[in-house]
Amino acid sequence: MASVTNEKLISHTQWLESEGKRGLRLNETGMNLAGATLNDLNLAQAHFVGTTMTKANMAGARLNEADFSGANLDSVNFSGADLSGADMGGVSMRNANLSHARLVGADLSGANLEGCDLTNADFTDADLIAANLKRTTQTGMILTGAKLADTQGLQN
Repeated sequence: MASVTNEKLISHTQWLESEGKRGLRLNETGMNLAGATLNDLNLAQAHFVGTTMTKANMAGARLNEADFSGANLDSVNFSGADLSGADMGGVSMRNANLSHARLVGADLSGANLEGCDLTNADFTDADLIAANLKRTTQTGMILTGAKLADTQGLQN
């Protein structure tokens, strides 16, 4: 099963705690992390550009300001995760679990969220322009200040 090494996680924690003076930012660009278990970790500002993460478990993870551009996030469990300020523009997140996730100010423009569980997800000030929300569960979803032009499948 795909995973991120403990050494990389420790180095990323050092990088975060030292504000970039020690350690290294986690960079899994282009990697295959399908099925990885990364729940409840602090992966803020990590790079997952073009990474395949299908069916990964990232529940409760801190992923604020992480870069997921071009990633495949189909069926990822992001329940309760903090994705505030994350770059997820244009990504595929079909059938992902975003229930109770925090996506404040996240860029999801053009993202495909078809079939996602968005129950109680907080999209305050998020960019959902041209995002696909068809067949999603939207109960309790927070959209205060969100950009919604051309968003498909938005329920009233």
